[in-house]
Amino acid sequence: MKVSPTANLKAEKSTKNTSSVKISCDASETAKKSAALVAAAIVAASIPVDAAFARDVQPYAGLTPCKKNAAFKKNNKKEVKGLEKRMKKYDLESAPALALQATIDKTNQRFKNYGEAGLLCGADGLPHLIVDGNLEHLGEFAIPGIGFLYTAGWIGYAGRSYVMKNKLTAKPTNGEIIIDVPMALDCMWQAGAWPLLAGLELKKGELTAPESEITVSPR
Repeated sequence: MKVSPTANLKAEKSTKNTSSVKISCDASETAKKSAALVAAAIVAASIPVDAAFARDVQPYAGLTPCKKNAAFKKNNKKEVKGLEKRMKKYDLESAPALALQATIDKTNQRFKNYGEAGLLCGADGLPHLIVDGNLEHLGEFAIPGIGFLYTAGWIGYAGRSYVMKNKLTAKPTNGEIIIDVPMALDCMWQAGAWPLLAGLELKKGELTAPESEITVSPR
């Protein structure tokens, strides 16, 4: 059975049209997803910071919420009053006056942020961080502290891994003078799981050097 060239051409055109429809559909779906992500980002960005982070807390350990603390409000007024006193020495439209007005606005916003963040103030009117493990105040010290330790460990473990891998190369000195970027990036990616990797190395006895390799000064 023979197939005419015309039939072949029609079949090829049909295949091309089908593939083009699939590609256009895929592109359309991708565009819709991208638009949805952009819309979500715009909505998230439009939420006021005060509304997103404002929270009410109860007095704790002799401290009271900053936004209700009289000494805290007094410090705010005192700081703004000092700036306004300096501002009177200049014309309202002059550069120094505009700079002082910007500082006043930033000062008021800073005190407002402290109050809305749920920080607690003492009799001195200054914010105090709660670091005793109180669940209501974990975001003030515990969570940022854990984040700092994780980041510091990530950087340290990545550097250690790079040095150890570099020792196995033909010219380790060159790898210390000129960083091997691909190897360094590979070490950085792997070091993201450094708590697990360090635990496994400790279990195997590979995390620390053996006592025979540690020099001890004569006593």
